Amino acid sequence: MDIGNFKMKPKLKIFKIFFALIGILLLSAGCGGGGTTQTAARATLNVWMVFEDSQSMQPLLQDYQSKHPNVSIVFTKKNINTYQQDLLNALASGNGPDIFVINNSWLPQYLDKVAPAPDNVWTMKDFKNAFVDAVVSDFTKDGKIYGAAMSVDSLALYYNKDLLGTAGIATPPKTWAELSSQVQRIKRSDGKGYFTRSGVAMGTNSNVNRAVDILYLMMLQQGAMPFSSDGLYPTFGRTVEKNGNNINPGLSALDFYTSFADPSNSNYNWNSRSDYSIDAFANGRAAFLYSYSYTRQTILQKSPNLNFDVTGVPQPNLDDPSVNFANYWGLAVSKQTKYQAGAWDLIKNLTSKEYLDKFYAENKVPSSRKDLIELQIQDPEIGVFANANLTAKTFYKPDQQKMDDIFGKMIDNVILNGLSTQEALSQAEQQVGALGQQNY
Repeated sequence: MDIGNFKMKPKLKIFKIFFALIGILLLSAGCGGGGTTQTAARATLNVWMVFEDSQSMQPLLQDYQSKHPNVSIVFTKKNINTYQQDLLNALASGNGPDIFVINNSWLPQYLDKVAPAPDNVWTMKDFKNAFVDAVVSDFTKDGKIYGAAMSVDSLALYYNKDLLGTAGIATPPKTWAELSSQVQRIKRSDGKGYFTRSGVAMGTNSNVNRAVDILYLMMLQQGAMPFSSDGLYPTFGRTVEKNGNNINPGLSALDFYTSFADPSNSNYNWNSRSDYSIDAFANGRAAFLYSYSYTRQTILQKSPNLNFDVTGVPQPNLDDPSVNFANYWGLAVSKQTKYQAGAWDLIKNLTSKEYLDKFYAENKVPSSRKDLIELQIQDPEIGVFANANLTAKTFYKPDQQKMDDIFGKMIDNVILNGLSTQEALSQAEQQVGALGQQNY
């Protein structure tokens, strides 16, 4: 018997066990995230949002951390006025957040800055089954998921019940024709160019809250296609076939929107001398206001005793499917983060039915998830907006701010600068096309 070899065997076993344990520890350290050099033993996720605050988000974040003790979450609420510049500066310096919110129209501008969800974290089938169509359209590209929303806000029609009653109107309008008719019955002027009472706060740009969103809505309702199918050039000013007729939906929408500020039109009830739209509604000088769910609190703060309600936006034709317009924010993962899979796992949880059910119980916001909208529809405050999300569409924008400015200028060109609606529309389409050949 070789005494030397005999003595070495126990030592060899000890060394094998030791290195096996080291291997297991190293393997464990590489799990739990989707980045390149991440460590599951301790991951810190920095999250930037602009509307939700720490108080509303903390219960969800704490719940997630209790189930994932290896994850720390640093939440920051950013100032909306400087947010985009702050975000771009942080990303440019390599010190940006792991998770941040982007507006639903920003993906074309941020596509090179965000990481898609790994297939093993979220499948496209599950994503489409969970969220309303607007979220799927806005946050997916080429079969990849780039964001998810905790809520979606769509336009609705606020109406002053007392002003309608005074005019002998029992129910708010369901169609464009009914809106025109009711506006003409409600409006009052002092004979000197100032409307002491307007039917609808609409028609101009500068003194109407989210005027361009209302115009986007009306174009979509008429069947306008914002861009070519390949996303290379705008088509919102093109003629389309609808119900057997050739129409220009963009022109029709611009005609209707601006008619309410056109002195030569019977719809005329609003001009540049009118109060800001939300103020006009709150102080009882406008019977109708197109706006989002968050406007309710602003109205109540300005006029707590105002007798108002909310209904769905009027449609051009009730025989056609309803169309609404959404403007909202979604959570995205930075391409720079070391913890892509971990960050996406957090987003998937924050937008899950379980988490959002708790979130909605404390925060009155319309749902992004189809399986929770049915529960919200009967809610007197947000039910109309939740229902609108089921038929909400969005307007593709290669550059959100520049395109909104172009559409605002289009309205001004008609109302203030004397251009015909056709001239203003054609000019806007050329300007949007010049934004660049951005293929979304």
